[in-house]
Amino acid sequence: MRASDTLKGLAIVLAMAGAATAAATPLTYYNGIRETPITKFNKADMALMNKAVYGALDSGADGVKVSWENPDTSSSGSITPAKDPKGRASCRLAQIENRHKNLLGSGSYIFCKNTKSKTPPWELVAPWNGG
Repeated sequence: MRASDTLKGLAIVLAMAGAATAAATPLTYYNGIRETPITKFNKADMALMNKAVYGALDSGADGVKVSWENPDTSSSGSITPAKDPKGRASCRLAQIENRHKNLLGSGSYIFCKNTKSKTPPWELVAPWNGG
């Protein structure tokens, strides 16, 4: 995996983890994300997750879950895409659930098509809390 892919994956990790702890102090923020599944993922897990996320956003039907699994690491997850709640044609909502062994994490996120470059194909815009 290229360094740029790792950085993009890390950006997604931090954005996803930060959704729940955005107003927290640095130590509290760290404690809030250190025991989440995505912080335990290796490069293969991240590649599988990213492929599933981008595939679901590109061509997944609204409300139909797309799953991924890495039996070598006991990591897995799912993505359920939906229409953008704000009605933007180039954006989608994704309910993402990740697992690593006995850890479970989930959240909803808005992604929009990346118009600046070809990679990544979708950009994480914001977490979605239904409001």
